[in-house]
Amino acid sequence: MALPGAKLESFNEDTFFLTNAESGDMRKADRNASLNQITTYIYQSLVDFQGKWEFVDRGPWVISLPNARYLAVGDKITNLTAKKTYIITEVIAQPGKGGIVRLNNQGAPLLSEGEVLTLEEKNTVNFESSYSRYYQDKPVAEWRDTVVFRVKRREPGTIGKHPFDPPTEIKPRIREYYPDEKHPGCHIMVSGQWYDNLIQFDCWSKFNNSADDLIEWFEDFMYKYTWVWKKNGVNEILYWMRNVDTESVKFRNDLAVRTVIYYFRTEKIVTVKEYDLKQIDIYLSASNASPSGFIEVATASGLLDISDRNFEANIL
Repeated sequence: MALPGAKLESFNEDTFFLTNAESGDMRKADRNASLNQITTYIYQSLVDFQGKWEFVDRGPWVISLPNARYLAVGDKITNLTAKKTYIITEVIAQPGKGGIVRLNNQGAPLLSEGEVLTLEEKNTVNFESSYSRYYQDKPVAEWRDTVVFRVKRREPGTIGKHPFDPPTEIKPRIREYYPDEKHPGCHIMVSGQWYDNLIQFDCWSKFNNSADDLIEWFEDFMYKYTWVWKKNGVNEILYWMRNVDTESVKFRNDLAVRTVIYYFRTEKIVTVKEYDLKQIDIYLSASNASPSGFIEVATASGLLDISDRNFEANIL
């Protein structure tokens, strides 16, 4: 599990890993992810996904980048593990056909399995929270595939079997209540509330066929990294629906867009420290000292006594 601020785990293509993962790899998350953290996770995983590489039998400096969508001669690839930068000297196969490239070695040691590569920003898919004016005014010739996300629906989470179904958790409820070991005389109260969320992802590209390819590429990415995000605090991720394919002629740019919606179940946790109950002070005051139906009678000693009115009447 990634530490706060650290790089997320990477998806592993190994079939054995997917079907026989160790408990430490797929263990229950010890944190809760917010919507903002979820979109941050997706961005970090997209960078990791596009930098995935493997050796091919065409020489020591020829590699395949199967998930990259933009590769050209002269582009840079950074080895985050070895702190080295390589330049693409030849594109043997374009992205979509294996993305095979030849790198210059610049006297660097050969690449080793497990080393992490990352592409330049210009070679990656844009991932934005809105279709900003920067992209609206960008010439189509300079356009890069872009995925825009937005929150489509967010409601108190269901405590039933199906998303958005009643009954829902309309306010926080106590999850845990335990003594505070660091502060004797105190308890920790942990309360939480579930939320059901729908996030819409719009996949923009210059042509209809490339938009179709982009959304399939994105759906494949979401499937492969679902366990990574669950491991880092997302309770549930479900494929919700794909909307009708559309085209846009806004902002002087003719673009194709494909839309897919995913369901995310999140939980908001609030922790409060409470002091234990140590003393109860009770103060009583009475506006009428005599109970109803009783009277005060002076005794021989001069003290007041309480007498039953009906009893006195019977004696007389």
